[in-house]
Amino acid sequence: MRMVTASGRSRWPIVIGAAALVIAIGGGIAYTATRPTPPPNAAPSTATATPTPTPTGTDGAGGIGDDVAPTGCLGGQDRNVNMVLTAQADAKHTTYGAVEAATAYYRWLWQYPNPAANVTDADTVSAAIMASTANESFRDIAAAYEATAGIDMTSGQVPADTPFHLSTTNGLWMISEGSTADKVEVNIAAGYVVNGELSPTKAAIITQTMVWEDGAWHLESAGTPDQEKLAAGGTRYTAGC
Repeated sequence: MRMVTASGRSRWPIVIGAAALVIAIGGGIAYTATRPTPPPNAAPSTATATPTPTPTGTDGAGGIGDDVAPTGCLGGQDRNVNMVLTAQADAKHTTYGAVEAATAYYRWLWQYPNPAANVTDADTVSAAIMASTANESFRDIAAAYEATAGIDMTSGQVPADTPFHLSTTNGLWMISEGSTADKVEVNIAAGYVVNGELSPTKAAIITQTMVWEDGAWHLESAGTPDQEKLAAGGTRYTAGC
């Protein structure tokens, strides 16, 4: 297990100091952040496949063996239910596995049109990803989304009714101190992709507490990270999508 907070300055210079209004929708809480130096011009695939409810992990849900640093793309490039469930099934019982599972969920949730508006998809993800210890209102993604419908989840960073999603290309992740083998606090920063283009100035950030239960990583809670620590000590994903 790699249980120390990532150290050293990131190769992605990001300034997360001037954050906008916090927005909470279901399992996602994010600030909008800015960074001074544009990343390479790269945008993830926008393809969306039909989700299937029972993906099977290639290495087993809880396999402990050779582990690779988080790619930011476990489960595939599609941002749908199947991607989330596949990532959860493939994520190992390691710190890196917790990062990958948390990242997959965030990539699914934080996009527009918001997938949580599809009650069937939202209920499927809720049943699969939420921990038994999660707050009841937090567990119900569909209900949380309905309660906040009409609210601008980007706080004006993306024009109203404009499709967007997140890219982990040049994204950052960091593990909080105090994390354990079975409970890992994952901090994430991912760039906005608007109209197919990765923004050079905008990113969304989140902290997600992942717990290992029933042979897989599950989401217990979400919040906002220490922005200065994430900016200075975050580690880049090795691939991203």
